Amino acid sequence: MKYNHTIDKLKFFAAIAVVLIHTTGSLQQFNLATLTNYYSYRPLLDLAVPFFFAASGYFLSGKTVSYLPGYLKKILSIYISFTIFYLLFKLLITFTDRLLLGTAFWNGINSFLKGLTFQGLINGTLGSFHLWFLTALIISALLLFICLRLSIKSEMIFVLAAILYFSNLVGILNFNDVFMYGGFAKGFFYLAMGFYLGNKDISKLKWPLAGLVSSILILTLLSYYHSSLNVLFLMSATYYLLVYAVQNPGEKSYLSNWGSYSLNIYILHIFVYQSINKISIYSGITEYYKFPYYYLTTTLLALVIPILLYRPVDKFLAAPVTQWVHNITFILKEKSAK
Repeated sequence: MKYNHTIDKLKFFAAIAVVLIHTTGSLQQFNLATLTNYYSYRPLLDLAVPFFFAASGYFLSGKTVSYLPGYLKKILSIYISFTIFYLLFKLLITFTDRLLLGTAFWNGINSFLKGLTFQGLINGTLGSFHLWFLTALIISALLLFICLRLSIKSEMIFVLAAILYFSNLVGILNFNDVFMYGGFAKGFFYLAMGFYLGNKDISKLKWPLAGLVSSILILTLLSYYHSSLNVLFLMSATYYLLVYAVQNPGEKSYLSNWGSYSLNIYILHIFVYQSINKISIYSGITEYYKFPYYYLTTTLLALVIPILLYRPVDKFLAAPVTQWVHNITFILKEKSAK
């Protein structure tokens, strides 16, 4: 399988989209959103996370079944590491709120302790809400591994994933009490989509860009009118976007190199975003969201700082956790062999 540089480029744009979802969220939260500054482009940003799942599935389609356990351990290590990172960040905010805002310290500690739940650990929100993506990816990849061990073909895996996702959407199976933002049902559907496309010859599929553009236009219209049918066109838009990328793998470029930073940006942009908000409040600027330059500055910093910060955090936190996960799995493997 030829390496796909177009997917790398799109992953970087998807990372930008995720950042924009959160940095522009204040517009809607504080009733500042208009068609021009928010609603006209907001549905397009929703392509980001499904594309991340689909790109992961496409990547795994080029690997053997034996690769998946190592992949699962890698994602699990990242999840544990940055859950710890965000828990420490929450504690830091509790201290700085007490020092600079005079908030009740023990109320903050009590709120922190109440958030330490098993459900939060399972659904990925224990450290920070956006880490749900990692637990959904872990469970989705585990389901894919089980399917492959059972010798289920890629098209049937996609069908099973679609049944699971639609059952969750219509309420036949309800995982929403535990898993947030669609959870593993959503993740497995898009992962299976990417895995399916990676295993099939799709060179004869015509006009993927036309399918993508029309899907996005309908998605935007339905989202504006709050129609639940928008999820169907999010699926088709993701499908056509990945088809286009697979049909046009591209060449290595400066932009495609930035795709390798997409996970860094995804994981750490919330740290930057929340830090900027807190610094603004500590400085007495409580209505920071009313200033246009806030959105541009915050978005740029939330893209750049994670790229610079990820490696030091990985070295001092993620690397030891990775070794710990490796040791635990080795011990479990030894015990199961006896």
